[in-house]
Amino acid sequence: MIILLLVETFQHVYILILYQSVNVVNTFLKRFNKKIIFQHYLCYNTYMDRPKTISLMIKPSSASCNLRCRYCFYMDESKNRMVPSHGLMKEETMDVLIGRIAEYLDNKGIANISFQGGEPLVSGLGYFRKFTEKMSRYPDIEVHYSIQTNGTLITENIARFFREHKFLVGVSLDGYRENMNYYRISADGSDVFDKVLEGIELLKKEKVDYNILTVVTRKLAEHPKALFEFYLSEGFEYVQLIPCLPALGVEDDGMSLTPELYASFYKSFFKAWKKAYNNGHYINVNLFENLTAMMQGSYPYQCGMIGRCIAQYVVEANGDVFPCDFYCLDEYRMGNIHESSLQQLARSHGTALLMKTSHCEKTICTGCRFRNICHGGCQRQNTCYLRDDYCGYQEVLNMIVPELFRMVNK
Repeated sequence: MIILLLVETFQHVYILILYQSVNVVNTFLKRFNKKIIFQHYLCYNTYMDRPKTISLMIKPSSASCNLRCRYCFYMDESKNRMVPSHGLMKEETMDVLIGRIAEYLDNKGIANISFQGGEPLVSGLGYFRKFTEKMSRYPDIEVHYSIQTNGTLITENIARFFREHKFLVGVSLDGYRENMNYYRISADGSDVFDKVLEGIELLKKEKVDYNILTVVTRKLAEHPKALFEFYLSEGFEYVQLIPCLPALGVEDDGMSLTPELYASFYKSFFKAWKKAYNNGHYINVNLFENLTAMMQGSYPYQCGMIGRCIAQYVVEANGDVFPCDFYCLDEYRMGNIHESSLQQLARSHGTALLMKTSHCEKTICTGCRFRNICHGGCQRQNTCYLRDDYCGYQEVLNMIVPELFRMVNK
């Protein structure tokens, strides 16, 4: 069961950190690790007292999308499996999926449901109306909805729907016009920058909670200050920076980050962020927020930050399920909701394979003072910052952790 998997993960991290903390000589890290140990202890002892919870990522339109982004990792994944795209999710599959959720929760609990793609809005507003209506037939299931969209298909009706159902909306926007229009292109080759900003304005008008998702490419990483100034000028308050990944099996595609660029980008971006913070302009940035939360004894919400995978339910349009959005590949397929319960899927070969490969430390990790709050990071994303002889993330942490620590303790 996935609950057992999560409990085992908490135990594993707790024991690992407790064991290694004796080797940490840095005063800050000793305090930091003790807080994390205590938090995992609390998680372990209170987990069974929480309402039963499940989290799913649903791809209602599979790999279908109205854009042709140069770096799209999911398009790359889809090309590396037998069936690249399963089209749009049929209502029959929707019904089975909702039934599996209710079955898992025994008709009572919390369901965190995220829609991604491809572009999920390709499925049309009708799909989401049906989904939310069918889920509402289970009054004892509290549903938290979120969606990641390229923003070009948002209409007044869609924005209103998001507000009515309290969707958290992640909008992909790769910074300023020049960069955005270079990397994110419509299917007909036209620019989309203005269209995305129009979509964001509709969300603002309806008072929908949203954040900005920016893929940091090699080109954008050279202009961290310009990117931050763009965020300030647009009044964006919540930002997620996502390192651009190389295609599967490719070491250098000219777009993905190198460890050196990763370090230089984040260090310069942090300086601009801190300066704005000191001047009364605060922007919530995912990496900084996760690190700050960990300093205060909380578990990071960003997947992969502790270097151990936790299996997820990523549901493709045909009902196939995978343990991670980065590994929606045939060899990691957990099964299909038409044939298996979510509990059965959690015990699948695909789940075990992901967990088996999640330990991804390099030689340089051995003597790193941040080892026990990282452990090599995400096995897919760490290609952007980790080599045997150099770690860009380590360089970033050496600079910003003491700064964040001082800010937290003011």
